[in-house]
Amino acid sequence: AGNGGDATLGSVSGSSVSGGTVNVTGAANGGNGGAASGSGNAGDGASIAMTDKVDGSTSGSLTLTQNISGGNSGAVDSGLNGTAGSAFSSLSKDVTADAIKPSALSVNTQGFGGNGGERDTATGQAANGADGTAISSATNNGGSARAYTDARGGTGGVGRNGADGGDGGNSFSTATASTSGDGNSIDVDGFAAFSSGHGGGVTNGAGSDGGAGGTGTSSSTGGTGGTVSSGTGSGGAGGDAISNASGSNAAGAGTAQNVIASANGRGGNGGTGRGVGESGGAGGNGTLGTVNGTSTSGGAVTVTGTATGGTGGAGATGANGGLGGNGDAVNALSGSSTGTLSLTQTGTGGAGGSSDGGGSAGNGGIGNAEATGTNSGGTLTVTATANGGNGGAGFSGSDAGDAGIATLGTALATDTV
Repeated sequence: AGNGGDATLGSVSGSSVSGGTVNVTGAANGGNGGAASGSGNAGDGASIAMTDKVDGSTSGSLTLTQNISGGNSGAVDSGLNGTAGSAFSSLSKDVTADAIKPSALSVNTQGFGGNGGERDTATGQAANGADGTAISSATNNGGSARAYTDARGGTGGVGRNGADGGDGGNSFSTATASTSGDGNSIDVDGFAAFSSGHGGGVTNGAGSDGGAGGTGTSSSTGGTGGTVSSGTGSGGAGGDAISNASGSNAAGAGTAQNVIASANGRGGNGGTGRGVGESGGAGGNGTLGTVNGTSTSGGAVTVTGTATGGTGGAGATGANGGLGGNGDAVNALSGSSTGTLSLTQTGTGGAGGSSDGGGSAGNGGIGNAEATGTNSGGTLTVTATANGGNGGAGFSGSDAGDAGIATLGTALATDTV
């Protein structure tokens, strides 16, 4: 079968000389690969990568949006899978050197990986979903700045009549915003969810495995593992999630501006498994990367991070439940201000998957938390909380799972004055 066609996006721009609101959007979508029957081979989805294709200017509100999607790969019976198309979208806007500065600057990107095609035969694995990447950066010294990203890995293809489900694609997202000047607000929202793509499911399986969910990086949720909806097989593991965020403000002699930076990493849930000797998929791990908030003007800075493990997949008709994922929130937060600084991070293990019909339910995941904070003269509050995941429930003769462990490290606050 044929491959999907490329998409080309030229420069897209808009401006207002009277200070009106300006919204500029550019989008490019890769074509889908063709499907094939019998022993024919599937087509590839087109991969698309775009950087700084959208621009604009005004002294009013300026919103720039760049949306990129990769193409889906085609479906097959017994032939070769196609490859789903990846998506990369990066957009930056810095107005510090511009004569005309917007009162409000918003930079938005989307990067959606293509979905894997299904496979309908007794062997092999359906096609994997492709990766999605979104990067946004907004810098403004004349007003507020907002950066938003939405990155999604493609869903793995469904496996039918014995084939395994495809793995979900990964997602990567980075959002950065900064301002200078009195009273200018900051909004940073990095989203990489559905985030990584979900693993492909299984229909009429014969010891078949659901696909693993992809990994999400940013404020993110790992993809859900594929579920075995009929026949027998083990559910796919949930994808891991790693979360990062940053925000800063530098005011002048006027009003100090508060800064809020938050990040959430949640592992994907495991898929359902069916049949004796099979199991639900393990929940993905949630992890915090780097989360930072800074005010050089004495504004209050609040930095929050939450890491949560995914729930283990259920075990049906005698299968075991999956293990809950771990939530790791260990010294990921930092911030600085001559005013108030609050650092709060929480690590929570995911619940174990239930079991029905004679298997064993999954154990809860581990919750890890540790926090250290330093501030210069202002009030400093440091909070760390660890929560172990609940054990899975046992039904119809299945044993219940054990609760997860909660591990609390040091919670330390230091004044550098």
